[in-house]
Amino acid sequence: MTVTSGLTSDNSESGTGTVFSTDSPAPFAVALREAVRRRGLPLDRICERLTARGIRLTPATLSYWQRDRTRPERSDSLRAVVALESILDLAPGELSGLLRPQRPRGRRPAVRIDEHATRRLYGPASRQEQALGDAFPRFNQGIAILLTREVLHLDRRGCVSRLTINHLVRAVCDGPDQLINLHFLDDPDAGLPEATVHCGQLESMRQDAASGGVMLQIGFGRPLSFGETTTVDYEIRTASQEHPTTLHERGIRGNQDAYLLQVHFPHDRPPAICHSYYRENASAQQRKVRPLTVDSSGAAHLYAAQCRQGIYGMSWQWPDEDS
Repeated sequence: MTVTSGLTSDNSESGTGTVFSTDSPAPFAVALREAVRRRGLPLDRICERLTARGIRLTPATLSYWQRDRTRPERSDSLRAVVALESILDLAPGELSGLLRPQRPRGRRPAVRIDEHATRRLYGPASRQEQALGDAFPRFNQGIAILLTREVLHLDRRGCVSRLTINHLVRAVCDGPDQLINLHFLDDPDAGLPEATVHCGQLESMRQDAASGGVMLQIGFGRPLSFGETTTVDYEIRTASQEHPTTLHERGIRGNQDAYLLQVHFPHDRPPAICHSYYRENASAQQRKVRPLTVDSSGAAHLYAAQCRQGIYGMSWQWPDEDS
């Protein structure tokens, strides 16, 4: 089985790559949003009460603080935070104590998406491009995948029975609301697999007849704000497969914090040989080939940290295959 990842944003070492916040929404923003909700006052009413105390603040600024678009840093803004604690019936320091040190000023850097990165990874006229069509160069724009964990279960014949995928993703701009993953099964003629989404919302699943790729569109439930993280967790169960599988791969366009793959083999039929590898692109040979041990539970795993662009995989040879 080959899996095409939801792609990360390109962040090359040239200094002109994608730049995005490394923080989840600040505790201050979360606490302010919850305090405003509990108090039940509209933002303009809150601003009127601040004005009565000699502090000028706009509803738009308050809205930005709640969404972590901006944070209080100037002296008048810090005075407003202290006053908000009283207006919102909070204890002294309950908001102001959550403010972090000042961060650099200036406009938020624009997100640069390298539209050619996907094609460099898979090559021209790839089946990934065939399956995605016009969306191929920029699919999953607006999110970066930070962590991926996959758990692959094989049946007694060595065929794929189910695959669990977990992603931690971060928004690199305001507004992304979904992730797309593309899976290529060993037996595409077996039809669509059964998909169960545990975290996220399955919005669509379809199979491209020409390439055999199965595309899942999983919604986050709402648009994400810049820097916000969310998780996607789902499982696919295949129909009866005819061909034992001998590898599993994931394509990563670049700069992913970690990738973990676990493969559970049949207890009574462990592989004769099992190893991990890396390929720069779909047409490159395997490099960094390392033997893997199948543990007492019948599983082997591949772990890669600080992943760069390339294809990360595990392959094995069944004991009854020709050497």
